[in-house]
Amino acid sequence: MTQNRAKWTARYEKGLVEVLTEYNLNHYRGQNGWTTEGWNQVVKELNNLYPEARFTKDQVQDKEAQLKKHYKNIKLIVNRSGISWNDIACVINTTPEKWEEIIAVSFYSF
Repeated sequence: MTQNRAKWTARYEKGLVEVLTEYNLNHYRGQNGWTTEGWNQVVKELNNLYPEARFTKDQVQDKEAQLKKHYKNIKLIVNRSGISWNDIACVINTTPEKWEEIIAVSFYSF
């Protein structure tokens, strides 16, 4: 039987980031990322917080990779001249012309 895709909400994503931050310790991290024990603890904690979701390790690993990719892309955008991040609204601040540049570059880069 194929595992269903996880139904990630903003609440679940925020919870995942919080759990990943909490478990971001040398004990759970290896040279190339999370250890098996680390992933198991993250999944266990996430499922304790949201038992209705019943996340699998693969689903959590996929979401972590997706969030990391999005973070890196946003960081690249915000580091460009004339662009800033609004911490309160959690949005990128820029002009319409800069957005056109971002979209053009993003089409080829991301």
